[in-house]
Amino acid sequence: MTKAAARIVFLDDSEDLRELVPILIESLLGEKCRSFCNLMEFEDHTEEVLHARVAILDINLGPNVPDGVEAFRWLMKHGFQGKVLFFTGHARTNPQVALAEKNGVAILEKPVHPDILISFVKRALNEAA
Repeated sequence: MTKAAARIVFLDDSEDLRELVPILIESLLGEKCRSFCNLMEFEDHTEEVLHARVAILDINLGPNVPDGVEAFRWLMKHGFQGKVLFFTGHARTNPQVALAEKNGVAILEKPVHPDILISFVKRALNEAA
């Protein structure tokens, strides 16, 4: 793994968020953040993803594709040692959100104020250190 490897990975189906969140994290925290659109992309970059310290996973990644909970399971199966945060625009009553909550992982609801996102990421980086 090179020095430029991302310490934070972000998985979301929204192209706008995949562009915005890394810019926000990199400018406010000075940490490299790499974004991905689906689990297949995660798998294509296994080494980089597994060496990250924080993974932010959107719970719903669109129809007929593995969701963020499945990405979480993939991370755990492959020995991910960092912290995971779930990100969602769905109500807590949504079955996918309820399933994510059972994993004991923090859940941030969209839209999220940038200060809250940065606070969660900073805390997760400190806990993962």
